[in-house]
Parts: sequence; C-alpha cells; structure tokens
Amino acid sequence: MYLVQLFITPTGNTSLPIEAKQAIETGAPEILEHVCVHDRTRPHTVISLFIRAASLGEAELAARQIWENASSQSSWLARWTLLRAEVPLHPYDWE
Repeated sequence: MYLVQLFITPTGNTSLPIEAKQAIETGAPEILEHVCVHDRTRPHTVISLFIRAASLGEAELAARQIWENASSQSSWLARWTLLRAEVPLHPYDWE
C-alpha cells in the first residue's frame, strides 16, 4: 500500500467543499483504501490517498486517474487544479 498525496489549488477564490472526500471515493476503483483531506495545509490543499498498488509509479498514476475521474464528475472539484500526485519521501535518521 502507498500513501499518495495530491497537491491541489483552486481557480479563483473558492474553498474545498466538505463533500470532497465522498466525491473522490465515489467511482474510485477498489484499490483506493482511504481518503483524507487536509484543507488547512499551505500553500496548497493536500488530499492523501491510500492506494493498494504493485509499485510506486502505479500508485501515483492511479491517484492521478482517481482525481481526474472525481474532478470530471463534480463541477466544484473541477474548479481545482491538480499540481502533483506523489508519494512523500520521508528521510529517516538511523542513528
């Protein structure tokens, strides 16, 4: 399973509706395990998707497709632009 973060930004002055999580989950493939919307992150809103995939690249591609599907089905999500979809890489200190 991979955590893929979608970084999105609004077109104009609009806020992300509370129904965003449900809109993303609706119609998503079964590989999507969980959605978490972080609407207080700056400078961009972040949506975390937990995706079952065989590789990092496959997970990032699936996340983009999930976003494209959701934003094409929802007029208010269509007002948001996907900047990037990526698995966050966290450095670890092994000392």
